[in-house]
Amino acid sequence: MVRINLMAKRNFGPNRREVVAGLGAAVFAPAVRGIAAQPPQPLVLRAAASSLALRAGQPETPIWALEGPTPEAGLRFGRGERLEVSFANGLPAPAVLDWRGFDGLAAAEPLTARTPLAGGATETLQLQFRHAGTFLCDPRLLGDAQARPVRPLALVVGEREPIAVDGDEVLLIEDWRLRSDGSAIAPGTDPKDTTAFYTVNGQASRDILLRFNQRCRLRFINGCQRNVVAVKIEGHKVWVMALDGQPAEPFPARNGALVLAPGGRIAFLAEHAGRWLIEAAATDWAAPRLVRWYSVE
Repeated sequence: MVRINLMAKRNFGPNRREVVAGLGAAVFAPAVRGIAAQPPQPLVLRAAASSLALRAGQPETPIWALEGPTPEAGLRFGRGERLEVSFANGLPAPAVLDWRGFDGLAAAEPLTARTPLAGGATETLQLQFRHAGTFLCDPRLLGDAQARPVRPLALVVGEREPIAVDGDEVLLIEDWRLRSDGSAIAPGTDPKDTTAFYTVNGQASRDILLRFNQRCRLRFINGCQRNVVAVKIEGHKVWVMALDGQPAEPFPARNGALVLAPGGRIAFLAEHAGRWLIEAAATDWAAPRLVRWYSVE
């Protein structure tokens, strides 16, 4: 259960001052980049054995995961930042990183520019974040029918001029298939005699506490490999800010609902001064299951 309070309606369109500032930034950006060029920041990522609490009061379920410096919060960087990524594969199987949503990264393309990394090996890659958005660093491209399912990492690239919000939350929705002994199967494995289970940011529920009349940006990521996720926010207007890492001219979601394909990302800016509901429905081999978030007054 995620509890959120949001503020009353505001105008999200750019004003004249913002437009003029944007045009000026476009003119002087090349010179500024040349002056302010900085060496790349180091980022260490590792695919390794891990575990996740998927059953209340029961031992944690063994899984594989992509680990970064802040695993629970995902990764956050600023637009224009350059990184030197060191990726270590600590799994007993080959792995390759899929940077979902990035443009202009031909050197990072999995299986074409970069071959799978053998277990125990390490590789280095340089990246530059050319635009802001919500992305996914996904090591699951080769994950079908492996020994264990693998968790990706959410990745957020912030704007140079941050949007004025009171909260910026990433909600990574993932699905799991559990056997009776509590072990989880990887996608591509026969789901017979398993139970479907869903998590948000690796948890069965999540609380987001804000003061009354505050505004929050919600970044939904469908971390399921095969299942479509439908996100519906009831009781107030929902403004879509971006789709799959690409900014959009803010528009209201019809009936407050949108559908995300596997790996899809969407950024909402929601506004309301009262009680409301977010409902994320995921369907798979079993009957539909729901994850709900409620606000408090």
